Amino acid sequence: MSPADIGRIQAGAGASAMLSLQHDDCLAYWAIDYGVMQRQGLRLGLAMTRCPIRDFDIRDQRKRLPYAVAALARLRRKGHRVYVHCTAGLGRAPLAVLGYLTWIEGESPEHAIRRIHAARPGAVPAWEAYNGCHQDLLARHRPRIARRAYALHEIDRRRSAPENWLDAEHEVLRAVLSELE
Repeated sequence: MSPADIGRIQAGAGASAMLSLQHDDCLAYWAIDYGVMQRQGLRLGLAMTRCPIRDFDIRDQRKRLPYAVAALARLRRKGHRVYVHCTAGLGRAPLAVLGYLTWIEGESPEHAIRRIHAARPGAVPAWEAYNGCHQDLLARHRPRIARRAYALHEIDRRRSAPENWLDAEHEVLRAVLSELE
């Protein structure tokens, strides 16, 4: 990617923000000066955010995914149309979008991946990282989810426990990820 690419991306995608998931290793390998890229994006009026995630590293992807999702959610809350990118646009970027669509927007993983494949047919997010991260988040916030599920039960006792639990999971994960910096 070069500084000239940023203008083409902005025009072609209608982006008002860019979220880079490129890790320092990628930047070094491809001789990309992110500072130059960031300054070019800012000159063009783009909000520029970076949340580095190592390519092909499931453990790092699992650990860093919540921060990428939180960064994307912050940009979207500000009304931005966000261009999410990694190096090839096939793994980490679709992974972050998958997390955003499921944990913030509440889509099913099946629906989310269909949307991602419609936009980027070759996308191959690391499901092991996604599922592992999801389980980590659920385990870390289980007491809060349980309290919310019970509160939902108290609000409407006609709803089933599984419905309340799934709604509580979604509400709590959305809140937790919205609070991340």
